[in-house]
Amino acid sequence: MISLRKTANELERLEELHRTALNCYSQALRSTEQNAIELDSGQASHFRTQLQALRDQLRADAGPKELESVQDSFESELKQYRDKTGEQVQRLRREVKAAAAAVESFTVSITESEVNLESGLKRELNTLNQSATSDDIQVMRGAIQASTAKIADSIQQMRSSNQLAIAQLKDEIRLLHQEVQAARRIQKSDPSAEGDQRITGCMEEFIKKNKPFSVLLVVVRNLDGLQNCYSANVIESVLRGFQSRFESMVPSSSMVGRWARDQFAAILSTAPGNAIEMSSQVVRKLSEPFLEEEKGATHSIVFNPRAGVIEYSPGSDLGKFQSRLKQLAGALAG
Repeated sequence: MISLRKTANELERLEELHRTALNCYSQALRSTEQNAIELDSGQASHFRTQLQALRDQLRADAGPKELESVQDSFESELKQYRDKTGEQVQRLRREVKAAAAAVESFTVSITESEVNLESGLKRELNTLNQSATSDDIQVMRGAIQASTAKIADSIQQMRSSNQLAIAQLKDEIRLLHQEVQAARRIQKSDPSAEGDQRITGCMEEFIKKNKPFSVLLVVVRNLDGLQNCYSANVIESVLRGFQSRFESMVPSSSMVGRWARDQFAAILSTAPGNAIEMSSQVVRKLSEPFLEEEKGATHSIVFNPRAGVIEYSPGSDLGKFQSRLKQLAGALAG
């Protein structure tokens, strides 16, 4: 009995140590998440999302293999964030240095023009003063004409020099405007329009035939952060893979499409209970990394999806159903 009691006590102690270790590790991830230095809001948001996903993996029954997996992922995410933050710092330094050089060049150009103009004006004024003491009208006229021409030429040179510098600055501003407009066009583009129409058409067909259906809605919560970290081409390519993976997990008879920029929907004819059970599997699978290559570099992209199910019964109020669907989307995104 004593031996059994000791064994039980030892097991309880080990279990308590296990829980404490998991809790401490989770708190360490939380502290890293909360105290991450934020130079770029998108990168910081993505980093925090990844750490949240790692903390979610620290379940109470997590064993050594799970802990090692979390540790490896944490180390990888930390190194990636360090490297990206370092690149951001270097880029900021280069931009500040280039801006300082441009301003210095512009200032030197203006200063040199002013100095040259002042020097030239003083020379011509001295010439005019000297000619004013002459009794020869022709000499005075010649001096005035020559000085006037030189002054006009100096002013024109300064104006041309300033206009060149201003034109260069305007060109830089124009390029920046083009980049901003291009970014806005990418943000405003709606790749979900076609999927939205197909999803809407499928729901309308069910309603017309007076058949019940369920909508399995998946919202990608960290899309904004990912778009700040990766190019638009990479994100759109991975989102296509996201949709393909989603389609592979639902019955082949289901309609799957991109409902909105960060939302994907599947129209299911299965019972709501089956759809709810399916949603947890879908989230687990869609949370696994997606690999995408660009210019020889391989990116491992992890989405943070949430899923919910809403049912439509024949004879239900369509307006209320649409309102509930919007509420579900808002709740999943929040």
